[in-house]
Amino acid sequence: MDAVVSGIVLAGLYALVGQGLVLTFVTTRTLNFASGELLAVGGFLALGVGSWSWLPTPGKLAVVVLVGGALGAVVHRWLVLPFARGEHDSRWLLSTVGISYVLLNLFTNGEGANPQRVELTRNPGTVEVLGVGVNRQSLVIAVVAVVVTLALVAASRWTSGGVIMRAVAEDPRTVALMGISPRLVGAVAYAAATALAALAGVLWSSEVGATPGLGVHVLVSAFAVAVIGGLTSFWGPLVGAVVFGVVVQVSAYELGALWGQVAGLALVIVVLVLRPEGLVGRRMEAKL
Repeated sequence: MDAVVSGIVLAGLYALVGQGLVLTFVTTRTLNFASGELLAVGGFLALGVGSWSWLPTPGKLAVVVLVGGALGAVVHRWLVLPFARGEHDSRWLLSTVGISYVLLNLFTNGEGANPQRVELTRNPGTVEVLGVGVNRQSLVIAVVAVVVTLALVAASRWTSGGVIMRAVAEDPRTVALMGISPRLVGAVAYAAATALAALAGVLWSSEVGATPGLGVHVLVSAFAVAVIGGLTSFWGPLVGAVVFGVVVQVSAYELGALWGQVAGLALVIVVLVLRPEGLVGRRMEAKL
């Protein structure tokens, strides 16, 4: 039971970042592989604004999220849009991976590799869940992930923005003829996705500290849960994260930490073979 509960709680972090991947994919059919480093941006921004005594904590958090969102719009305009000019143009993959290495080196050279303590949203201590002691900060991240998932599902189904987002993904040319800019919709999607990464960076760095490599492992796991759940559904990252987290934690508990990660990646392969669209995703004609 300890491993199962730990896996479910840990799933929150992966789901939160995974939602950003799904958000950009369902809108632009691209993925931001710099999300891990942008998560680290959130951590270091939290470290910087944490010293602003004149601004209350919600204001500081808003600054981090807004700056993260602005960076997402910049990434879309200069690193994705020029390199995604057709259905089979995947140069955006290299450009986003490239900027991730640039950011990683900048952080390493500028801040050093040692973790720096972040207090902005820190919730020390543990709380009992189903008889298992769970880190309070991890539980907060899990709750935020559920709230974000519900908000995205509701927005995609019952708002005009959700309809526009799906329309842009299906037929951007027709949408453009109707007076809606696919570029603007893509920029908004990237801004929202990066804002989620920055939020995840604040929450996660408040638990483990801000480091240049803060999001490297998280991005790999977030991509895995997005694939398992399905890149075309906002339920996908949450469902995939729970399955992935439980499999990894139970395998690590029974077989050792190394085999836990192996089991998680093996699960991705199994899902890709048996259900390429993911557990709750829908099948698409276009493939990456």
